[in-house]
Amino acid sequence: MSRVERKKVEKKSKKYFKICLFAQIILLIFGLIAVDFEIRGMLGIDEYSLIGYKQLENGQYIVHIMGESHLVDMSKIQDQINKRFAEFGEVTYNIKKFIENKWQKVLQ
Repeated sequence: MSRVERKKVEKKSKKYFKICLFAQIILLIFGLIAVDFEIRGMLGIDEYSLIGYKQLENGQYIVHIMGESHLVDMSKIQDQINKRFAEFGEVTYNIKKFIENKWQKVLQ
């Protein structure tokens, strides 16, 4: 078996390993959620499950992860996203102007 053939076999085996690992993680998560759901059903617990959320008024959410509750304000997240896009637009505009100035100096 040549070196190239060995590399192809190694690449295929690494890809297969990654797919198997990803599938196992997904099955583990689904298993945890299913067991949590069934135990809460048998015990009659109506509290929040392993993973869940509840929408409040004016764009706020309560996210429940493993028994802990976290308040998420979507307006603050949207403001941060808009701020990052504005910064990105400013940087791209500055780069465009810089390139135009350099290009004009080269043409002169």
